[in-house]
Amino acid sequence: MAVKRLGSDSLKGGWRQGLAPKQLSVEWTEAVRKLFFEGTGEEYFAGSIHSLPVPEWDANFMLFDSEESTPASMRGVLWTTPFKEQTIRIVSFVLDEGARGKGWGSVVWNLMADILLPKGITTVQLEVRASNQRAIMFYRERGLEIQQELHGYYRQGMGYMMRGKLQHYHPNNDTPEHEE
Repeated sequence: MAVKRLGSDSLKGGWRQGLAPKQLSVEWTEAVRKLFFEGTGEEYFAGSIHSLPVPEWDANFMLFDSEESTPASMRGVLWTTPFKEQTIRIVSFVLDEGARGKGWGSVVWNLMADILLPKGITTVQLEVRASNQRAIMFYRERGLEIQQELHGYYRQGMGYMMRGKLQHYHPNNDTPEHEE
């Protein structure tokens, strides 16, 4: 059973512009490493995090559970990179266990669309572990489809490359819970 982080069930913070991997201090890198391991089961090292192909730009986000933007209050990461003309690649999208299933993924998806659609980016592409049915369903609900099987992409198991039109997502009652 995974340990649930305190304060992540109902977030007072929210998504904010995030640091790129190359900008991370030792403390931030360790927080991201722990988040990745909890969320994906993949073990990343500081060098592998810093070398992710993510530029410093306005389509990177971090989720916080308080008004402070600190490594200890970080609960999620969405890192993206321009990929091909009019295409964005999601390099990493992970939430801690306490933030999943509460609408925070939908919030940042729409923030990403708000920033990228006016720039002419119309397509989104990503890789996802084939066993991560919850994430696959999330992406399919947003119009992405599996384009290719990726054998050997993940250390443990097969992956899929998914692609689709970048668009806003407006579900019924998929709004994050806020504490008053």
